[in-house]
This record gives sequence, C-alpha cells and structure tokens, in this order.
Amino acid sequence: MTAEEFFETLKQLIESAPMAPTHQVSCDNSEYADHIYYCKYLKFSFDCLKCADSIYLYDSVSTVNSIDCDYNGESELCYQSVDAQKCFNCDFLEDCANLNDSSFCAKCSNCHDMFGCVNMRNKAFCIFNRQLTEAEYREKVKLYKAWPWEKVLQIVEQIKATMPVTQTHEENNENSPYGDYVYFCKNCYMSFDSRHNKDSGYIYDSPVQTTCYDVTYSTENELCYEIADSGHCFNCDYVVYSANCNDSSYIINSYGVKNCLGVANKDHVEYQILNKKYSKEEYEVLSKEILDDIRRKNLGWADIKFH
Repeated sequence: MTAEEFFETLKQLIESAPMAPTHQVSCDNSEYADHIYYCKYLKFSFDCLKCADSIYLYDSVSTVNSIDCDYNGESELCYQSVDAQKCFNCDFLEDCANLNDSSFCAKCSNCHDMFGCVNMRNKAFCIFNRQLTEAEYREKVKLYKAWPWEKVLQIVEQIKATMPVTQTHEENNENSPYGDYVYFCKNCYMSFDSRHNKDSGYIYDSPVQTTCYDVTYSTENELCYEIADSGHCFNCDYVVYSANCNDSSYIINSYGVKNCLGVANKDHVEYQILNKKYSKEEYEVLSKEILDDIRRKNLGWADIKFH
C-alpha cells in the first residue's frame, strides 16, 4: 500500500462516520458544553478539563464552584476572573496567582485579602495598593465592596497605567523561554497557555505534557507529536479527538487503541491498519512499509478534515 492510498482510505473512514454533536470525554451531568474532558456538573462551558460544579467557564483547568471564568487553573470559588491560577474565593481577577479572599486585582501573586491592587507580591490587607492594618482593611473593604464595579475597575485601570507592562505572563517556571501564559513548566520552548509541562515544545493550551511537541488542546500525554484534542496518550503521533492510546499513529476519534495505524472511530482495538485487523507480525511489516513511504515522500495530513 502506498502512502497516497493510505491517506485516501483514511479520509474515507473519517467521512463515513456521523459528526458528534459535542465532544465530551468521561463527563457527568454537563449540559450545553463542548470540548470538555473529565468534568462534571458543568453548564455553558467550553474547552475545559477536570472542572466541576461551575457555569460559564471557558478554557479552564481544575476549576470548581466558579462562574464566568476564562483561562483559570486550579482555582475554586471564583467569579469573573481571567487567568487566575491557584486562587480561592476571589472575584474580578486578571493575571493573578496564589490569591485568597481578594477582589478586583491584576497581576498579583502570593497574596490574600487584597482589594483593587495591581502588581503586588507577598502582601496582605491592601486596598488600591495602599497597605493597611488588618483591622483597617476589614472596616474599609466593606465600603469599597458596596461601590459599583465599574467605579472600582476605573481606579484599578488608573493604577495599571502607572505600572510597567511585562513582556510575558508566567509563574513558577524553570528554563522555559519563548512563550506566554506559562505556569509551573520546566524545559519548555514556545509554549502558550500551558501549565505543568516538562521537556516539551510548541504547546498551546495543553497541560501536563511530558516530552511532547506540537500539541493543542490536549492533556496528560507523553512522547507524543502532533496531537489535538486528545489525552492520556503515550508514544503516539497525529492524533485527534482520542484518548488512552499507545504506540499508534494517525488515530481519529478513537479510545483505548494500541499498536494501530490509520484508525478512525474505533474503541479498544489493537494491531489494526485502516480499521482492519492484522496479526502482530503482519501489522509490524505493513505499518513499517506505509510509514516509510510517508516519510520518503514527505507527505503530511494537512488535507485530512475531521469534525
């Protein structure tokens, strides 16, 4: 079988199956939600991983009991927050990490009991970047919390205008240059909206990658290349909408496959090529011939469409 024949047959397999109305993997009681994975009790939420008991979430990871949050990670009891990492009981946050019991803060980290603060580190009991005693803070914050949120945000924007603008947004990284919105990563290159990744590159919106390259909207993969919307894969490449796959290539909308090549819409299969079963010996010979031809002709999968 030539590489061209392989790709043509794979396209036919993909197109032969009906489109799924939503993409949900191992989710419970989640209505009006799409592209969510290992979530429960979500509503009107999209592109989320391991989130629970929340509504109106977008692109968030391990966020629970929260409302109206975008790009949040490992946070709880948050409202109207963007890029809040490991925050608890907070609202109206922007680019903050490790905040507790705070409101209307931007670019703050390792703080608690803050209101309307910008660019502060390791602080507590501050209002509009002014240090107060705990007693003063408890008394005054009641007044400011009664203000209209538009008025508070106007003051916060005025404070932000006096602060330098950092080139990137990052926290707790090691040797991970050239990226933005990167948190808790090590030895990563060209990563964006990434967290808890290691020895990887060209990662977008994908947490917990180990030795992976060219990964988008995926989680908990290792030794993988060209992965999209997939998770818990090991030693795989060219995978879309799949999970729990090992030692496989060109896998589309499949679950729990192992030692497969060019499989679409299959679950728990092994030693298959283009959805056809082979013996272990036959698979090893034929798969090598196809992959060698693909590499020799330098063909890609750019013309393959999946929904």
